[in-house]
Amino acid sequence: MSLGQLQKMKLVAYDDISFNNESGLEYEVLINPESYALNYGTEVNLRSAQGSSETITSFNKRSPQSLSFKFLFDGTGVVKRGGGGLLSGLAVPGLPADKPNVVQDFQKFKNVVYQYSGGTHQPRFVQLRWGPLLYNCQATKMTITFKLFNPDGSPLRAEADCTFQGVIDENKLATIENRKSPDLTHVRTVIEGDTLPLLCYREYGDSKYYYEVAQFNQLTDFKQLIPGTKIIFPPLSK
Repeated sequence: MSLGQLQKMKLVAYDDISFNNESGLEYEVLINPESYALNYGTEVNLRSAQGSSETITSFNKRSPQSLSFKFLFDGTGVVKRGGGGLLSGLAVPGLPADKPNVVQDFQKFKNVVYQYSGGTHQPRFVQLRWGPLLYNCQATKMTITFKLFNPDGSPLRAEADCTFQGVIDENKLATIENRKSPDLTHVRTVIEGDTLPLLCYREYGDSKYYYEVAQFNQLTDFKQLIPGTKIIFPPLSK
């Protein structure tokens, strides 16, 4: 592709979270967005030490990444689909007879990013493709605003404000995080603020195993863990 060639953003629908099976639905935007925002965040645990007026925070996990931007739907005919750009010299009275239908165009877009999939029982997974951007996600919010109308009230222009949450399947997530399997024995060192249920939740994904871990480590007082203590987390019984 030459440097001067216009590349339009494309949204491709998938039926699986691994992004292996395209659903056959895709949508190419009429006008590329002026900008997009990638949102990052973390979640923290809040606690207060006994007798202290200050709140202590500790890292819990990263929030899912999200991406947001606005799509424009134009039914005036001033914008040509297919990379032709603006039709110069056209006033409103001389608009093309084959100008796009905003409602139908928006419905095509909605079918890709928001329509319920009977196979997964949720909206389809979407891959955003635009230049260096290749983003696997799922729509979490969409607000459509109609801005310009024909005399009969039919819309001529609309704008969709969308938010997509990044998604990744569990196998890829485990590879990225290099997580240890709960089928292996692990040793963890207690730090200030740790509790056995919290450590079990971090290790096994469920705090209910704290009693078994306490028995395994022969802890006489597992409610008061001493910082620096080594706790053994055995494999989960099947």
